[in-house]
Amino acid sequence: MHLMLKLPTLTLGLAVAVAALPTAHSDMHGGMTVKMRSNYIADDPDNLKWERNRATPWGMRTVMLYGDPTKPGPYVFRAKMPSGYKLPPHRHSDTRTVTVLKGIYWAGVGEEYDALKMRELHPGAYYITQAEVPHYAWARKEVIIQEMGMGPNSDIRFVNPEDDPRNN
Repeated sequence: MHLMLKLPTLTLGLAVAVAALPTAHSDMHGGMTVKMRSNYIADDPDNLKWERNRATPWGMRTVMLYGDPTKPGPYVFRAKMPSGYKLPPHRHSDTRTVTVLKGIYWAGVGEEYDALKMRELHPGAYYITQAEVPHYAWARKEVIIQEMGMGPNSDIRFVNPEDDPRNN
């Protein structure tokens, strides 16, 4: 499986996320409260509370914007990676749509990290990784991505167990 860059797919993913907004509820996820005012969710990026992601190597911070990946339905989160951050090959149990918001993000597909097979993605670029497809990434400079999927899913699973910080 390879990375797909198709506008109709992104449009469909965004439409699903937007359509789900009226059914949203205020929830705690990872220590962050999703803000709900009537049938409209909004927050300023400066107010987002980034938290350490303990399921990934040191350095990544995340913030949940909508939903809960452990429950049925759509979810959206952002991940921030420092310059030089390397995310080893891993899988997810659901299809993910990733949009680069800031920085230069490199992404590749496969069970082994191979910098020569990675694709350079700039802000505005996106890709879709199908469920169970191993993939990896590198942040040349600080990167912020937005990731969407459909729950429930079983979180991140590293190809090599020694890459999983939860095992240490």
